[in-house]
Amino acid sequence: DLKYYIIESFNYQTRVGELFLQRLIDRNEDFSGAFVFAELWENIVDGIPQPDISIGLKKSQQYGIKNVILEFDLMYHKINYEVFDMAKICDFMKDKIDWIRSNISSESMIFVNFRDFSNTMTYHPERVWHVVNFLSSMPSDERISGIAYEDLGKGSVDDLGNWTKVVRQEMDRCGWQDGPLLTHVHEQWGAMHAVNLACLANGATGIWSGVCHEGAGVGHADTCTALLNLIRIGNTKVLDEYNCKYLREAARRVTEITTGSPPDPKTPIYGDRALDMLFGSTFAAKDSGSSLGEDFDLAEFLGVQKGVRITTLSSGEMIVFKLKEIFGDEPQFTAELGEEMKEKILENAKLGRKEEYNSAVGLAMLFDQAGGELTPSMAEVIDRSGNNEPHIANLIKEIKKEWDMWMVETVRLMTS
Repeated sequence: DLKYYIIESFNYQTRVGELFLQRLIDRNEDFSGAFVFAELWENIVDGIPQPDISIGLKKSQQYGIKNVILEFDLMYHKINYEVFDMAKICDFMKDKIDWIRSNISSESMIFVNFRDFSNTMTYHPERVWHVVNFLSSMPSDERISGIAYEDLGKGSVDDLGNWTKVVRQEMDRCGWQDGPLLTHVHEQWGAMHAVNLACLANGATGIWSGVCHEGAGVGHADTCTALLNLIRIGNTKVLDEYNCKYLREAARRVTEITTGSPPDPKTPIYGDRALDMLFGSTFAAKDSGSSLGEDFDLAEFLGVQKGVRITTLSSGEMIVFKLKEIFGDEPQFTAELGEEMKEKILENAKLGRKEEYNSAVGLAMLFDQAGGELTPSMAEVIDRSGNNEPHIANLIKEIKKEWDMWMVETVRLMTS
């Protein structure tokens, strides 16, 4: 189970999460595993953060959420870091840690999050070192729960891996060998999963993320993809900690809840096409490099049926497999006919015909075009599709009528 979770990021606004949180409080939900984000500082005067308690911490106290992630930046343009130097930042941080323990809970789990970690490591790595050294050198009974950091999607695999390694080494050197180090990687250039795994390989002990990749910007490296990749490369410990076989379904459900739509079909691991059988094998399966066994088959691991996707690259054997999967076993479904259907796909493509072959009706029509004799079930599928065409056409007509009406009204409002 995912025991710990971030329930909200508190600031001066009343956020949707606060309304949800109040409902949960009214239902006497257990928040022992809940975390919230709160700013380390908010008010800045003449380049100096003021010592007042941030709204986020006050809301944590108000709602009774005892576990806090303190967020801060070490390259914020409004702060004069020559005056408000690293020693003062560490004193400021210690003051807020003490306030949380005195005013929210003495048992609070507290993390600090380097929000601009990558930029700071690029231009002022000494600032990161100073804070990590300070936190790691605290007496063991005064230390916080751990350190978190994030990359906004610009860092490379090598950079984030090396930066993670030196942070981990400093924590270990100061005697904080068991200190959690959590990473969070945003998407920007298509490298988030590789960067995320590099961080975990170089000393990060975990990630803070959603179960799916939906989030700020174009998303982030998610829990589902990370854990299943760890399993794929042989990490068996996560199997003891999490219900890994449910992760794919959880990621799909959370995506639908947050966006109103299912995941993009080509999303790795939990998209509809992630387990498609291509090129004669399952595209996302059979990894002979896994130490979990001779072969690691993702579909088999998840208990999900593999799907065959028919494309111009499909073999005749795959087409026959798809025919049998949809219409059952038939004497006509031979390897020879599969090759004929494959040739027909290529012929249609050369003629510029954009046909679809993965639905029952599309596959049946391809079978017919290739010279097969339609079975009763195929004929029924095609007939049912034809019967629906007038209904679909009427629906389109009604939608267009409403669309035109709204467009006229919009133009009227804009010009009035």
